[in-house]
Amino acid sequence: MSARPDLTIAIATYDRPSTLELTLRSCLAQQNRLGLAIEIVVVDNHPSGNARPVVEQLGAEATLPLRYVTDLTRNMSILRNRGFSEARANLVAMVDDDEVADPAWTDELVGALRRADADIAVGPRLAVFTQGAPPPYDPTGGSFARDLGLPDGTAIPLTKASGKPRYGLGTGNSLFRIDRCFPAGEAAMRAEFGDAGGEDAELFTRLHRQGRTIVWAARARVTEAVAPHRTTAAYRLIRTRREAQHYVSIYLDAARRPRLTWLTLMAKGLLQVTAGFALAAATLEFGSERRIRGRLLIEHGLGKLLRRRPVGYIAEPTGQGDIAAAQL
Repeated sequence: MSARPDLTIAIATYDRPSTLELTLRSCLAQQNRLGLAIEIVVVDNHPSGNARPVVEQLGAEATLPLRYVTDLTRNMSILRNRGFSEARANLVAMVDDDEVADPAWTDELVGALRRADADIAVGPRLAVFTQGAPPPYDPTGGSFARDLGLPDGTAIPLTKASGKPRYGLGTGNSLFRIDRCFPAGEAAMRAEFGDAGGEDAELFTRLHRQGRTIVWAARARVTEAVAPHRTTAAYRLIRTRREAQHYVSIYLDAARRPRLTWLTLMAKGLLQVTAGFALAAATLEFGSERRIRGRLLIEHGLGKLLRRRPVGYIAEPTGQGDIAAAQL
């Protein structure tokens, strides 16, 4: 532990000890053909500290340094910033506590970053549904995955020339070069986004606007366990509204003509609500678990119109980590 590691894997966790164990085991089982000195840091946000036994058990048998810290602040920006600050390496990879990394994950993520001499690398997130299949309204499960479909090593065009966000990236399955992304030692994520959400999308967009290069690591794959409650129509709809709110906040944050941009977004939101209601009424989809196209359009519009009434955290049933792990 005296020598500085090459790579820190940072994992923020909240009440998912069983899926966290799967995540950690996949990180500990990396092929590491690049010969990196790797450490793993787990930041536990749950008051019970229920991640500690998992970390201690695996740490006792692990060949990599595995550290456990706690931070009970209910703000995702502060929590993820703790992961960055605990890292001893200049390269910091982030993976979520319900994701399992492929054996070549770190090799592919670091390899893509190095080959492009990039500042950030992001890889695909696949989805496995713990109930056995995607929901009827999304038979391919595409809305639960992240695959930009770009060639490996391609720079991600995160925003248009107007500043309009093109993609909303998350920190699950990402890699940052700290000396380039945060040269003055500043906090990575903004606390004001940590309460209402969108903190990771805002971070990527801000770094992109500052000239940082973000590349797509097409072969650096992780798989997310999607719990049954997250596939319900109600959950998907409220997530869509929250994502639309994030989109508006991030877009306005650096708009060249914010007043005009705001008016345009409000007009678009009103049109989406109107068109979505008409579509939902015509297809009799209100209350349906099989059809949500019109209601998704409504939520996209409401997210724009109700930006100042943020959805924030969405309540999750307790014990979902244990349930999801048992069903995998």
